[in-house]
Amino acid sequence: MNRDWVACLSSAVMSAAIETASGEVALPGPPLETDPESGTRVVVLGPDIRPADTIYGEQPYSDSTSRWVAIRYYAKDDRPGGIAIVDLEDGSHRDVLVGKPPFPAFHAWGDYLYYHQAIEGRLVLRRCHYASLAIEDVAVLPTERGSFSYGTVSADLRYYAVSVQGKPGDPSKVHLLDLQTGAWSVLLDRPGYHAKHEQFSRDGRHRVLIQLNRMPDVKEVLLGELAVTGEARLFAADRPHTPRPTGHEAWVGNTDRIFFSTASDPDSAGNAWTAAIGEDCPTPVGAGPVRLSHVSVSRCGRYWLGDTGAEGVPIVIGSFASGRCERAVFSRTVNTREQWSHTHPYLTADNRWLIFTSTRDGHPQVYGARLAPGWLERL
Repeated sequence: MNRDWVACLSSAVMSAAIETASGEVALPGPPLETDPESGTRVVVLGPDIRPADTIYGEQPYSDSTSRWVAIRYYAKDDRPGGIAIVDLEDGSHRDVLVGKPPFPAFHAWGDYLYYHQAIEGRLVLRRCHYASLAIEDVAVLPTERGSFSYGTVSADLRYYAVSVQGKPGDPSKVHLLDLQTGAWSVLLDRPGYHAKHEQFSRDGRHRVLIQLNRMPDVKEVLLGELAVTGEARLFAADRPHTPRPTGHEAWVGNTDRIFFSTASDPDSAGNAWTAAIGEDCPTPVGAGPVRLSHVSVSRCGRYWLGDTGAEGVPIVIGSFASGRCERAVFSRTVNTREQWSHTHPYLTADNRWLIFTSTRDGHPQVYGARLAPGWLERL
């Protein structure tokens, strides 16, 4: 991708944002294509010469008003990496952090983007308000405990839970910081397991969804739920309940259920499931022959979504209620080991935008797919 192409796209973004001819909702950039079946219109978000990605789709990096999304950029040539917030109304993007881009904390559809930043020799948990861009320090992280993962912040902003590894190769523990009192505690210490993908529930119970990879060589992939009081319970996932989870899982709306994908199994109709603590068997999701990889769930909890390995790497959306699913868009990415080639799709809080990453033109960028009015309801 050259700088002229980016400059051309950037100027077109502003004109497209204010053009409302034909009565359609204005897009924050020039439409690249319209899906012939779903009517979804695709635009590039925050076009840049640097590789970019959505960060992750399981707990979306998008605000509660559905106007702003966070994008991670990687250094290229003379330009440093960083994190920016893109406005879905006018296409503008504003830097939040310049430098090596961290993996921000999970805090789905909130008013703040939480992330780590090294400041004067200290590791600081910070947050940026999506709308105002105001940045404030939340807590200094005690790095003497070990290497901090990204963590997750509860929906009510009270707690921060994070996986911490003492030294390379060690199992990791899950630590909890009460942001109101400043008190630290250990939520999980399970020898032989690496704890990752910590995600706070949004149902008011203050539960942390955790993935536990048995060391070494990921001999098991367990999924559990941690209470802030320290109680840990496992979902029915991995053998003998399901094939091995892929490591992609998400809470189902404001409920106590999770949605996850697993390896394919000739004895299974599909590879997507929902589960709740206390159930002996997970419930297969009606994706039929569709085999999902990266998954997410809408904020309302009515819809699931994920990408597949079919040609064009389509992103499909399905209804938990009806069991139906349809292709929303072809991502046209080419999957490699690089995270920026993975779609990591998610929906904005209002279910109007599907956000995903793609290498569709040979250069990793973030794309927005504006869903056609009424399309989701027809599922």
